[in-house]
Amino acid sequence: MRDKNNFITSPRGSEVKQTKQKDLVTIILFSENHGHRMKSYGPISLIKIGNKTLIEKQIDAINNVFSNFEIILCSGFETSKIVTFIKSKLSHINIRIVENQIHYNSNCCESARLCINNTTNNKVLFCNGGILINSQSLNAVDLNTNCVLMQDHSYDPNFEIGIIQNNNRLENFSLGVKNKYWSEIFFINGEKDIANFSSILYNPDFKNKFMFEAINEFNKKSYIRVIKNPRESMKLDNIKTLKRISL
Repeated sequence: MRDKNNFITSPRGSEVKQTKQKDLVTIILFSENHGHRMKSYGPISLIKIGNKTLIEKQIDAINNVFSNFEIILCSGFETSKIVTFIKSKLSHINIRIVENQIHYNSNCCESARLCINNTTNNKVLFCNGGILINSQSLNAVDLNTNCVLMQDHSYDPNFEIGIIQNNNRLENFSLGVKNKYWSEIFFINGEKDIANFSSILYNPDFKNKFMFEAINEFNKKSYIRVIKNPRESMKLDNIKTLKRISL
């Protein structure tokens, strides 16, 4: 049986590399929406898991892996609460908020476009803001190439986007795959590829599309490596998952 406490404690020392990643990495967290039937709980980022909020646990994992980072948190639902919390509790962290004011009438591609416009860095990690990020997953990201993390569906059924790969190269994201799923973590390396991905997001046709659709388009011209997630992630987006994580 899996140790459920893994999801509410700080990352263990054995998960952390002896030498932190020194390259400047931009971590973009998409937290525009509330969870399914969780509007009364407030913003996903501020939901308490144990004695910390989700965003604090995400920062703990990020800080354990990267010595030089910036966090861009894309908000939408109840942004003012997130702003107040970050100013009062996380002012020492290199984190800023980008608000997608039309999040109800757009999708994460629009949020990604807004966030990319707020950094000049050439190493960008995109992550669903509802994921309980862990150090092992972040350590697995290859900072030298574009990559996505993959995990089994049976571990957390909230992940829905399947991965089709060939020799560890992404061929396509698909809703029809039923065994290997995208962990909703995507890394882009290099100025040229970031510019190419941005051009896709600027296309008005992608304003209301999902992130995996933009990555599929990007994948037509760019290499994306598929990496097995060494410690599979959990995504907090409904009451059932919140109860499971909190046990």
